[in-house]
Amino acid sequence: MIAEQDLQAAVAEGIIDQAQAVRIAHLARMRLERQSAAPPRLGDRIVAGAGRPIDPDDERFRLIGGFNDVFVAIGVGLLAGALLGLSRVVGFGDAFSAVALVAAWALSEIFARRMRLALPSILLAAMFCASAALLVAQLTADRGLPSFLYGGWVLAALAFSGAALLHHWRFRVPINMALVASGAIGSVLALVSALAPALAQAYLNPILALCGLSVFALALRLDMRDPRRLTRRSDAAFWLHLLAAGLIVHPVFRGMVGAAGSFTTATSLVVLGLFAVLGIIALVIDRRALLVSALSYAGIAVAYLISQNLSGDLGLPLALLGLAMLVLALSAGWRSLRRLLLPALPLGRWRDRLPPIDATPA
Repeated sequence: MIAEQDLQAAVAEGIIDQAQAVRIAHLARMRLERQSAAPPRLGDRIVAGAGRPIDPDDERFRLIGGFNDVFVAIGVGLLAGALLGLSRVVGFGDAFSAVALVAAWALSEIFARRMRLALPSILLAAMFCASAALLVAQLTADRGLPSFLYGGWVLAALAFSGAALLHHWRFRVPINMALVASGAIGSVLALVSALAPALAQAYLNPILALCGLSVFALALRLDMRDPRRLTRRSDAAFWLHLLAAGLIVHPVFRGMVGAAGSFTTATSLVVLGLFAVLGIIALVIDRRALLVSALSYAGIAVAYLISQNLSGDLGLPLALLGLAMLVLALSAGWRSLRRLLLPALPLGRWRDRLPPIDATPA
């Protein structure tokens, strides 16, 4: 793959412009993706190819390639805000939703397909899906739909998911798969709420956790098809891991501490134990999203334990200090911890489907 510093040097020399550099880098990534399209078989050793060095600590995802990304993203945000405001003031909400839908697709043709700007592509994908869901919700409002459609929310969620699939088919933006999963989960929740409202209310946390585990399995499957993280599968898996982490961690911990967030010594110790388990999983799969989602609960548990022995004024700052030290220590020693942990686990043939422990030279 062409080195990023070579492309930026060419831009600085005036040989190519920034848009051309982004397109060249995209072509190089497409070539690597075609080369690695076939997933490795279990037991096959993963070795470095001709691409960039493999860094297990480098959980990359493209968000901003230059300030032009930010500039275009501001424009997209202003456009979405203007259309939403006009629909509220003027009325004709379905018409403005349709305009937003068409505008998001047209702008995606320029900024996502041709210029490959990362942040605007993400915003436009979200705008396209939200516009589709809002349009369907407005068109189905007060239509006397069957009760199992939950007032049109099932159709709106399916429209959100379908729009994400359509956007992915055309533009291949990494966040699209997470948007598809979000729409599918929304439709499941709406359907369960319509058919069994008491069940949905009583078992909301387990349902969300089950949905999160399903998304996590999909993300893990994508990761295992690209253990070197050279293709768009890795970028799509990153967003899926972010979605799955929130769906798994928050319902599990919220179910333990209750809606009021009441902590006891036993609950705090269990929360910290679960945080340690999530840390081991995060190290094995080399993804930090689970830890990030669980940090707030671990901080509250640590603060509670400290407050039992010290004054309340010291509890919060000492808990923050402890969490800061933990996060910084994990960041500095992530590779060393993986090097110690992975050989000790009975992973068997699955070991070769995980990201390598050490950076491999190109």
